[in-house]
Amino acid sequence: MEELLISKKDLLRVTHISYGTLYRWKRLGLIPESWFIHKATEIGQATYLPREKVITRIERIKELKSELTVEQMQELFSANVKSFKIPLKDFTDLGIVSKLAVTAFTSVFPMKDKLDFNDVFSMYVVDHLMKLSGFYLEDAKQVLRLLCKYLSRETSKDYQLILLRKMGVPMTVLVKGDEDILLEDSTEIIACANLVEFESALKNRLIA
Repeated sequence: MEELLISKKDLLRVTHISYGTLYRWKRLGLIPESWFIHKATEIGQATYLPREKVITRIERIKELKSELTVEQMQELFSANVKSFKIPLKDFTDLGIVSKLAVTAFTSVFPMKDKLDFNDVFSMYVVDHLMKLSGFYLEDAKQVLRLLCKYLSRETSKDYQLILLRKMGVPMTVLVKGDEDILLEDSTEIIACANLVEFESALKNRLIA
């Protein structure tokens, strides 16, 4: 299906931003240059953009600009988040994860007041797992410790994170890719998360 386009003129009217603002955000890399499509018309040439993508991006920029610096937004909207940093309070204010997930993180890392992408990612994973039945605060702390330890020295997220419980004792393991894991009969799988999928979902959530 062909992507629906919107003219630059209509975009400015719909989003209530100025010509100068649109092109400043383009110059800063907040709106990709590849989204600006030049097409011939009966009276010359006009600029069009992918309607859904650009309107969603502009609304997200409006939401974030009071919370993040331009540099932080540039980092988010790029494919590279290695140097991403955000104060804990600013991230909490974004409302991407629950207060309980933040509580779990701060109880494990009480001295951390500036987060990198892996910190945010760990909280995002834990927040989703905490919504599952049988996943408790102590489980969340264990997962946070393992994730932060692993992510501090590895870049690949091609792992399945599995939370197990045997005779009431929780255990967290990382399994490479989609490899099978064999368990004793008395071992119960409480939660499972594909880290690659969670990373993609988080990036989409941050920039959507």
